[in-house]
Parts: sequence; C-alpha cells; structure tokens
Amino acid sequence: MKNVYDKINDLDFETDEFELNDIEKERLYMTAKTYKKKSNKKYIAVAAALLLALGLTVPPVRAEVSKFTTDVKVSFMETFGASPESYKYVTELNKPITIGEDSFILNNLAIEDNHIFLNVLRDTSSKVNGMAFSTREASIYKVVINGETYKALCESGSAADNEDGETYTTSTMINFDKDFPSLENADVDLYFLNGTKSDIVSIKASTNLVNEDNKILAQDYELENGSNIKLMKVNPITMTAIIEGLDADYDYQLEGLDKDGKKIELDIRTVDHGIATFLYNNEFSDLSLDQIKDGREITFTLSGSKINETSGKLTDGNYEKVAEFTLSAK
Repeated sequence: MKNVYDKINDLDFETDEFELNDIEKERLYMTAKTYKKKSNKKYIAVAAALLLALGLTVPPVRAEVSKFTTDVKVSFMETFGASPESYKYVTELNKPITIGEDSFILNNLAIEDNHIFLNVLRDTSSKVNGMAFSTREASIYKVVINGETYKALCESGSAADNEDGETYTTSTMINFDKDFPSLENADVDLYFLNGTKSDIVSIKASTNLVNEDNKILAQDYELENGSNIKLMKVNPITMTAIIEGLDADYDYQLEGLDKDGKKIELDIRTVDHGIATFLYNNEFSDLSLDQIKDGREITFTLSGSKINETSGKLTDGNYEKVAEFTLSAK
C-alpha cells in the first residue's frame, strides 16, 4: 500500500489550470489518491475527477441500443469485494447502450447512501493507446429518481481486462450531492455525457435498500485527536467511515488490523468542511466484508499528513498517527 501511495504522491497535479474552489481541489486530490493498479488482473489506474458541466445546453435524448454484445459477466464480489449477500441489492442489467462514440454494456449496479457502484463492459478496441478511461467513454453526470435530481460530484474506479481477451470491465463508484431514497424497483434515469452528447438511460432499480443489513461499528464516537466518528458501518456492498472535525489542511489514511494481523484499508473519497468519507478498498484489504461483520475486534489507526499549499505532490509522504481505536461490528 505504501508503495502505491508513494507513486501517486509523486504525481504533479496542476490544479491551477482549472477554475476550482479549495474544496473541489481537495476532492480532486482525494479522488486521484484512491486509484489502484493491480498487475495480475491487469488493472489500469484512472486519474480523473468529474468536473461537472453545469447548465448543459445539449438536450438529452434516449440512448441508442449498442451493437456491441458479449456473454461476459462480472460480479460485485469480483470487482468491489462485495459480500455474497450483495446479490439482493445489485441490479443486473446487461443492457447494451450507445452514447456518442461510446458503445458499452451496462452490466450491473448498486445504489448505497449517496453512491452508485457500477460495472461496464467494453470492447478492447475502444481503448485509446491501449488505455481505458479515455475521453470517448461516457460518464454519468446526474440521476433523476421520482422527479428529484441528484448531481454527481466525483468518481473513482479501475479497469480490468476480461479472460476472453476481447473485452474489459470498468468498475466505478460515483459520489452524488445527497443520499438516495430507499425504494424498491424505482424508476431511475441515468444521465450520461459523452463529449457534446447527453443521453438518458432509463432503468428499474432498487435504491439504497442495502442499509437494512448494516452492522454498526461506531456512531458519534469521539477520538483522541478531538475528531468524531459520525458513523462507521459495514453492509454487503461496502464499508463506510464518516469522520468529522478533521483538519482540512491534512490528507488522511485509515487502516485496521484484527488480532491475527489481517488488514483492512479504507480510502478517503470525499472531504467537505472537515468531514471525510472513507470507503472499503478490497484490493488492499485482507479481511472481507463478511469477516468484518462477524464481530471480531479491529484496531484502527488514523494517520495524517499535511497537504502541500501549492500544486505538485499531495503531501511530503510522511503520515503520522493521530488516533487509534478498537471497534467491532454489532
């Protein structure tokens, strides 16, 4: 983990080229920091945050059916490290779509809190210079459920070549500006943007029902550094920690160890006015979600490093422990 973060920390981010406020710059740093690369699965790191196009003038139309087809399917267990119980909350679509220059299959998705997790399949020929996450790939910029609009803030993810050698999967998590409602079989409109073309993909999906299976590790739990765990929970889709009262001038890492030395890692995904949201990273965790849910004690360490004031490296790479605490799921 340290080597991966060291490499990302060495990247230069010229944020001054964009008209971003301080919070948006911080989100860009935080989002880029979470991207992963795993060579044995041919994971490709993505280094982009969604810079939202406000007031789009292109009228959205219904997306066309894609000519691209494949029998390949991937599961949330493979891509996000979800529990086998996640099937109850994952909407299987296998829906072929064409938006602008991008033809893909919307394989499956899950909606939890203010996040959408989704797997998309594409033909390897659609890569640009052998790389996924090109400008040709469509992105979701908003969602409408029961007439209410939810705006995308940022996204992070990874891409992996599939065993057939002809397709690859992009697995993406998108953060939105507010929590989704808890609904069964809701009418969900996904607004995609690809270049100057905006299209709507309409689906039926259960939204935010996974919280019925939450196990709580902490709620309103004060830490020794004066910050507070507003909520730490685990469910079949992911694990989340929301910590408030953090210094916005610092980047943070959150790791845990059980009594056998098995590790769990949560990546910081968003930071807003000192409130940071961390999400489970299955690629760098030894413990599965089911193991975390079984009630074992886990000792967590929260570490921080001051963010550089000018563009360039995120931090100096030195993270110091700011709090340590032991919790278990209940």
